[in-house]
Amino acid sequence: MLSGVVLIPIVVYIVLFTPPYLILAVSTILTFLALLEFNGLGLHKKRDSAFDVLGALSGASLVPLLFFCGLEAFLPALAGLLFIYFLYGLWSARELSESSLDLSHKVLGLAYLSLPLSFITPLAEFEHGRFWLLFLLLVIWSNDTFAYFAGRKFGKNKLAPVISPKKTVEGAVAGVVGGAIVGLIFAHFTGIGSSPVETIAITIAVGLVGMAGDLAESLLKRGANVKDSGTLIPGHGGVLDRIDSLIFPIPLLYYYLLLRAFHA
Repeated sequence: MLSGVVLIPIVVYIVLFTPPYLILAVSTILTFLALLEFNGLGLHKKRDSAFDVLGALSGASLVPLLFFCGLEAFLPALAGLLFIYFLYGLWSARELSESSLDLSHKVLGLAYLSLPLSFITPLAEFEHGRFWLLFLLLVIWSNDTFAYFAGRKFGKNKLAPVISPKKTVEGAVAGVVGGAIVGLIFAHFTGIGSSPVETIAITIAVGLVGMAGDLAESLLKRGANVKDSGTLIPGHGGVLDRIDSLIFPIPLLYYYLLLRAFHA
């Protein structure tokens, strides 16, 4: 709880009042830390710490690369990093099955984390982009909060019992509805929404996609047989545990704003 009280005002300040390059720097650091934790969720038995750091550094480098060169640079960058990862795998002394699993996991991390998190700074560059980025955070935070308390109070039907036994259908519905209400109020007072119906639609979409992101990380942790992705944030697990619900909605909101700008 204390970590959240301290971190939330800092995040809001960074989103609203700092230069774009600081947002870029923060998103790059977040990507590096999240990739380090993600590497620990791999199914290979023997960790290669040097390859873990290499994968995290190279994956995080995609964030500034895509900002300066455009999102279309992802595919050639992916091809280059795939080649580098294969070279490392060929030169490592591990068993072939271990190298194959580790390499595959590293490549998945580029698509799962590096690419979506690369949309953060471009999203903030839209008209009212800072408010839209804060809108995204508020909707996800509200979704998680409403889902948690409603699930504890009214939850009876399991949402995904194998992947995340504590999540319930009732909590999920309350989370999406609560997030939609908060998003609608925020959009109304900041003037960023075009219409209540459209705002509610994108808010619900963000809530549902965010929930899918939460379950996706739970699937990875369940496969790795761990409770949290890391221990960096006291009482809240790791960085990946804190941003899992944001990963998929970030590019969703980016392309929604791009479509709005195209039709404006």
